[in-house]
Amino acid sequence: MMSRLTLIAAALVAAGCSSSEPQGDSYFPLDVGAKWEYDVAFDINGVLSRESYDISVPRTIDYVDGSQVWVRRVEAPGSIGIEYWLRKDKVGIARIAQRLDVEEQARLDQNARTVLKLPLMVGASWMVPSQPFVVGPKTDLGQRELKMPKVLMTYTVEAMGETVTVPAGTFKNCARAVGVGVLPLYIDAVQGFSDIPITNREWYCKGVGLVKLEREEPLTSILWSGGTVKMELTHFELPR
Repeated sequence: MMSRLTLIAAALVAAGCSSSEPQGDSYFPLDVGAKWEYDVAFDINGVLSRESYDISVPRTIDYVDGSQVWVRRVEAPGSIGIEYWLRKDKVGIARIAQRLDVEEQARLDQNARTVLKLPLMVGASWMVPSQPFVVGPKTDLGQRELKMPKVLMTYTVEAMGETVTVPAGTFKNCARAVGVGVLPLYIDAVQGFSDIPITNREWYCKGVGLVKLEREEPLTSILWSGGTVKMELTHFELPR
């Protein structure tokens, strides 16, 4: 199964002085040198654990078609780092490639994946393929290399102008985007296949970016684990 970092980052994916105050009007800053730190809490069938994730924008790339690509890097202690290539298109910000630190070259996505539709406004919606963050087999049972089914998430901006408080501070002018999807899964011989609802809530704040994420994957069975993920911004630095 894929690592937690790879799964969550895919959902998520400078010189001079820096500041821990909102900078500019972007809900998804891509300034080279920007850094974000997150506390990530997992509750899997009542078992709690925590991790810390670091996200940064180390550089840009001039793409073959002449467009500019921003490299967004995600790291966690004890995990292989991941880089995502992002660019702006007519829909918003899209992911076009990814590269693990153990890979020499980035792998292009078959189709660009919308990360955030711009401009943000209530009612705006988009779809993106995803995979479960926490749903998985409780034991190996020969499923070590199990590939979980894809989940097509439909995101909708449900609110603008919200105020959100996280360890990094209290932020106004935040947009709340909610994604919903269904994971078709074979539970056991008695229950057969079942549709597991997946809900993902994200808060993007003007001049800061993603400050909070909540993921719900409810599932209780003899063979499978389910649970929740909560991700909160603890510190950020944006180039002046």
